[in-house]
Amino acid sequence: MKKTLFAAAAVLLGVNVSYAGESVFDSLKDLAAPSALSVPAPEPAKAPVVSTAVPSGGDFGRWFEKFKEDTEDSICKAAQLKLNQNAHLVSVLGVGGGFGRSLKQSPDQKIALVDEVALRLSLTADNGIIPFSPVHGLGVSISGQLEGKSQVVRPLGSTRYCDELGTWAKLYEVKVVVPAKAERIAKMEIGEIWKLPLSMKLAFSASLGASFNEMVNVSVSAGGAKERRPSVTLYRMADDQLRLRLRLDRVTVYSVGASVSSAEIPVSDLGFWEADNILANFVNKTVAKEINKFISMQLSVGHSRNFGKKLLLEFVLNPKDPRQMEALEKFLQGDFGIIKRFVELGLPFNDFSAEDTSANGMGELSGVSDQALQAIGGKPTFSGSDIYSGHANNLHFQVPVINTHDVSWSASYNRYQSMDRNGETLHVQERKRTSNSKSLSVPFMGANVKHNSERTFYVVNREGADGKASLPALMYQQNEGIVKHTDGSARDLVERANGVLRYVGMKGEGVNEEETLPRHELFPSTGGTFKTYKSVVMNFSLLISERGLQDILLAPAQAIVKAYLNVMRELMPDIVNRISGLFSVNAAGKVSYDRQAAEKRMAGIAVTEGYNPMDDVKILAHGAEEVIKDLAAVRNAPGWKAQSATLAAVATGKSHSDFGYEDFLKVVVQLTDPLNVSAQVFLSTDKKVKGEADVAQTYQFFNNRNDSFDANIADVNQMRNRFADPATLTD
Repeated sequence: MKKTLFAAAAVLLGVNVSYAGESVFDSLKDLAAPSALSVPAPEPAKAPVVSTAVPSGGDFGRWFEKFKEDTEDSICKAAQLKLNQNAHLVSVLGVGGGFGRSLKQSPDQKIALVDEVALRLSLTADNGIIPFSPVHGLGVSISGQLEGKSQVVRPLGSTRYCDELGTWAKLYEVKVVVPAKAERIAKMEIGEIWKLPLSMKLAFSASLGASFNEMVNVSVSAGGAKERRPSVTLYRMADDQLRLRLRLDRVTVYSVGASVSSAEIPVSDLGFWEADNILANFVNKTVAKEINKFISMQLSVGHSRNFGKKLLLEFVLNPKDPRQMEALEKFLQGDFGIIKRFVELGLPFNDFSAEDTSANGMGELSGVSDQALQAIGGKPTFSGSDIYSGHANNLHFQVPVINTHDVSWSASYNRYQSMDRNGETLHVQERKRTSNSKSLSVPFMGANVKHNSERTFYVVNREGADGKASLPALMYQQNEGIVKHTDGSARDLVERANGVLRYVGMKGEGVNEEETLPRHELFPSTGGTFKTYKSVVMNFSLLISERGLQDILLAPAQAIVKAYLNVMRELMPDIVNRISGLFSVNAAGKVSYDRQAAEKRMAGIAVTEGYNPMDDVKILAHGAEEVIKDLAAVRNAPGWKAQSATLAAVATGKSHSDFGYEDFLKVVVQLTDPLNVSAQVFLSTDKKVKGEADVAQTYQFFNNRNDSFDANIADVNQMRNRFADPATLTD
């Protein structure tokens, strides 16, 4: 019956549903953590606010850069210079390097110039293809790789690629990190970023492949890799502030995958430049590779698991202080020698694990901080660690030119700890679903039509130095963008956020359209005539405090059923309006209704062959029961760690009801006060439609991110962003 409900929802509206029971939670109230009773009362609600703040860095920054990649945008954006030179010293040892310069756009539409210089040293032992059968081959390889990069990011100020083409062409002004001299560091511009990442990797892989009629290639592969990724970044924050960040990431990854693809068309068959010289061969291979990338048929699936540790030290220095700059230069002396020093700083951290207590973690961090004090000559402004693990599944499908689609699902756990707040530890359960689609792709130009979406839930617990953990807080983030879509698609994108916002605090009593974005004002309709927008990007964030989540988990069953019916009114308005008030929940969490009364109320709806409106009533009752089981599973979980992991799974539809993401939120946000909820929507448009102004605004809802619980969530976001791999334009 559950599947019937969600199949109907998918066909008619795409809405899923969920609910919880009264006595099920009553028996669990004693399990509430003591800290739940000490959550401070929220401040009075504030009116929605429009600001010009633009999200930068973090998850949104990384997502935005991927969204802008491979997009048919501006011919000036395509201005990218890449020079590569490789030399093979012996049959298994290779040294390579290269230089690249490009223009990139940030979410606020500002252009930045990026200069990259790479150095690569690789060592590979590969047995090639071992004959396995007439059509199969087995390949096994062990490889080691040392790869470094100098990256300099300089903000240029303008919002148009072509305005900065002259700057891009000034190759005599190329900037690199090394040599990191004090006088060069002191001359960094405000907003300028220098990065010096290094990757040391040891990998093993095995693959089994076959080719059929020289038209179709099939392969299965598996492998593992251990990687150590130290990095140094300098960021000129202000005239008198220079931030130095030192990162060390140690990760182990295991993966398996399978793929089916059409064979590539040889260069000779494409009829390119008929000449036998280095330039012609280079051009032919480059063009052939690009064309084959777009005309091949591909299908692949994969699964991976990772386990790792990160260590981060942060210093804020004064670039106008000669002594500090001289000490920094000395520390950075020897270019990549800095990496060796940072690895040494991390040696005491080797035995630290996710199961250690907060006190043990503080001891390890204190030791590393003391070593940094001696090496840099100053105390770190931040010293922290991240112990993490996770797994991911991905699916890739490509129909030549027409469409390319990538979908991935991932789950991860991060244990963050820093010297701040007396060694408080943050435990974050993360669940993510990503969907990227592009159509009508043209070689060297990119996709003409694109739709990327990323939806993530974070469940956060705070653990004090005494080992006691708080109740969880729930964070949701949605990044979504479209290229060359109609005004209707743009309104639908905004409606994804509005669909949740209008239900906040409603307790099953309709919706509140005042707490939503004015989608028809942002994207006006022209009465049946479609307009095509160049691009629209949205970042939607919603936060539910500890108090709010407690309200949700302890909500009475009848209140949950009422909220459930309120959402289902989107799908079955006539039926819900007729049977509202007939549902009840017994002590076992069973949802029932008076069948005779329901039949009497449904008398006005015609019964046809294959359809009886009473079936919909039955579906609604069963759907409510399934969500009761989901929320009860969260409350019944043994211990706060299991409870948070269960909540993260339930929120993303890994549950009895399959009711996840926005649909999960539509119900649960009704069950608490708006004072316990904070929401923000950032919208950026590049319409290229005459008479319509572009938007680059942040809209804030409910408590407007100013009270104490929002400040705490900001701490969580800052911690996550510090440890996450930086986007190209941010650190």
